[in-house]
Amino acid sequence: MNQPGIGFIGFGEAAFHMASGLVSEGVSSIFAFDVMAAEPVAGAIIKERADLANVTLTSSLKQLIESSRIVFCATSAKYALMIAQEAAAFLRKEQIYVDMNSASPKVKQEISKLMDQAGVWFADAAVMEAVPPHRHKVPISASGTGARKFSDVMGRYGMNITYINEEAGSASAMKMIRSIFMKGFTALLLETLTAAYKSGIDREILTSIRGTLSSHSTEELANLLLTRTAIHAERRVAEMEEVIGTLKDLDLDYSVSLATKGKLQQIVDLDLKSHFDMKVPGHFVQVLEALMNKSVPQ
Repeated sequence: MNQPGIGFIGFGEAAFHMASGLVSEGVSSIFAFDVMAAEPVAGAIIKERADLANVTLTSSLKQLIESSRIVFCATSAKYALMIAQEAAAFLRKEQIYVDMNSASPKVKQEISKLMDQAGVWFADAAVMEAVPPHRHKVPISASGTGARKFSDVMGRYGMNITYINEEAGSASAMKMIRSIFMKGFTALLLETLTAAYKSGIDREILTSIRGTLSSHSTEELANLLLTRTAIHAERRVAEMEEVIGTLKDLDLDYSVSLATKGKLQQIVDLDLKSHFDMKVPGHFVQVLEALMNKSVPQ
C-alpha cells in the first residue's frame, strides 16, 4: 500500500499527538510547518515535538504542501480562512485539504469554495473529543467534497472518522452545537464547584450530581428537565434569585447563574405554561418547537 504524504499546518499539541499516533501505525512521511518555529521559546517546543514524533519540519507552507497528499490545518479558527487562502495557491488537483479548526460552518463553507476553485478535495473535520488521550484515533466527524476520500484513506491508518455528508459546514455545525453543552457544562461546573468548595461541601455536591446524571440516559434527562421546566419556569426563576444571592454572600462570581435565570425568564415571558395548558408535555421536542414558534422578547 502506497503511503500518503501527510502535512500539518501548525504543529501544536493536537497535531503532535495525531502525528505520533500515525507514526505508530507505520506512516513514515509526515511533515509540518509552523510559523512559530522561528520563535525562541515556541520554536524549541515545536522542534522537540517534531523530533519525538519523527516529523520533518519544512521551511515554508509551499514546501509542506509539495511534500503532502493530505494537508491538515490545525492552527486556530481565527486564522483558518486566511491560511486556506494562502494554501490554495500551492495546492494541486487530487490533494485533500482537511481543516480541523473549531471554526463556524460559514467559515468552513468559504474554505470549501476556495478549494473547489483550486480543484482540491476538502474535508471539514470536526474533532469531537480531546486529542491527547486518543491521538490519531480521536473521534472526528467529517463532511465536504473530500470527506469520503479522507475517511477512506486515513481510516487505513487507524483514524476514527465518521463521514457525515458532502456539505462543508455540516461537521463543524455538530462541533459548534455540541460545544454549547461541553463548554457551557465546564463553565457550570466551575461556578458550582467553586461555591461548593468554599462552602466545604464539594464532595457531597459531586456525589449528588453523579447520582442525577448516572441514573438517566441523555434523552431521559432532556425529557425530565425540559418538559418540566416549560411548566415550572417561574418557580425556577425565583430559585435562581436565591442562588445568585447565595453566591453574592460567598463573594463569588455568579455570571453563569445569572445567564440561567435569564434563560428561564424567557420561558416565563413566552408563557409556555399556558401554551401547554399547564400540563407537562410528553416530549422535549414539543418544548423546542414551542420555543421556535414564539418570539423571544428582547
